[in-house]
Amino acid sequence: MTSLQHHIAVAQPAPRHEETQALDNYVLATRIVHRAETLLPHAEGFPVALGLVEAAFAAALDITASSTWAEVRAARDFLDAAHDELDRAGYQVR
Repeated sequence: MTSLQHHIAVAQPAPRHEETQALDNYVLATRIVHRAETLLPHAEGFPVALGLVEAAFAAALDITASSTWAEVRAARDFLDAAHDELDRAGYQVR
């Protein structure tokens, strides 16, 4: 009767979360900037919405490889608020 081979545990290198987070933050910041660029022409006649879009630009450009999810979320919240402001004003963004 033969026994199954037992594998010897070998130390594995630690996963490279820093690189993944940096890439994720870059992609998210790029999407925020693109969305802000899309909203910008619609917000030109609405000062509050325009200020929120500009704040989203600033927050997105402050995102770094080590930024937290909360910092990314704050930039997205500015865009959501700008979109809500345009909705309240009766402007349809398409």
